[in-house]
Amino acid sequence: MSFTVKEISPAGAAEITNFDGRVRINDEDMARLRDVFQASPILCIRDQTLTPTEQANFSRQWGPLEKQDRSTFCHPDDADILILSNERRADGSQVGIVDAGDFWHSDSSHLEEPCGITMLFAVKNPDKGGDTHFINLYQAYDALPESLKARIVGRNAVHHISKTLNPRVTVSSERLGAAEYYKSQEKAKKPISQPMVRTHPVTGRQALYISPRFTIGIEGMDDAEAQPLLDDLFRHMFSNTAWQYTHKWKDGDLVFWDNACLNHMAGGGYEYPDTRRMHRTTIAGQKAFYRAS
Repeated sequence: MSFTVKEISPAGAAEITNFDGRVRINDEDMARLRDVFQASPILCIRDQTLTPTEQANFSRQWGPLEKQDRSTFCHPDDADILILSNERRADGSQVGIVDAGDFWHSDSSHLEEPCGITMLFAVKNPDKGGDTHFINLYQAYDALPESLKARIVGRNAVHHISKTLNPRVTVSSERLGAAEYYKSQEKAKKPISQPMVRTHPVTGRQALYISPRFTIGIEGMDDAEAQPLLDDLFRHMFSNTAWQYTHKWKDGDLVFWDNACLNHMAGGGYEYPDTRRMHRTTIAGQKAFYRAS
């Protein structure tokens, strides 16, 4: 394919056109795509018409897919597709996960081997709202004062999936059974330690690797010191719009991003019956690590 690449944000976003995700990618085009992805860790391929199976097949070309642990919301045509949606059936039951991504995070940082790449396909966008926001954590780390770098380099932060353990987030009332689900996760899932500065496994660059959604503490540090330090780091992350990109979706957009160097968040701003439906696949990653430059 003679696809075209255009930068759309200095925060690391690029747009790809003249590309058909239904066609298997040859080795030359895949090598080019991977090079583009290293330089621009947020990629949007426009004007796609993908069935769930076609999206899953495209995703598998990037690596093994993570098994979805919320089978209730997997697509009936392909279990590797997770439905994110505020749609409701006639009986009131929910078609997809309604509160997915509602706070800043890197996908699956609460797992020992966090998600590598997330792919979202826009099946239907609401009439208003529904944006997705990104922060480039390479850039945030590079701009971090040396005094803060010295306090976190080589340290680990504590991550957990349960929102009920994290005072920085709230549980959505829109998701049926959410409070009970997160309460059950408090004991069902163990806390996971992740490096606060993560070395990218491909580029070798350093990035902040914390998030308001999943980071609940710092290993070996009392909360009286750890929570103010995390607050300082989060303020820094959000202090410069030059590190941020907001994606305004169009139907048929296939957007994918690198979880090793980004935080993202669903922007919301729409209400049922104005509906939003996304199909998500996730490519497995590897254990996060820090290696001195």
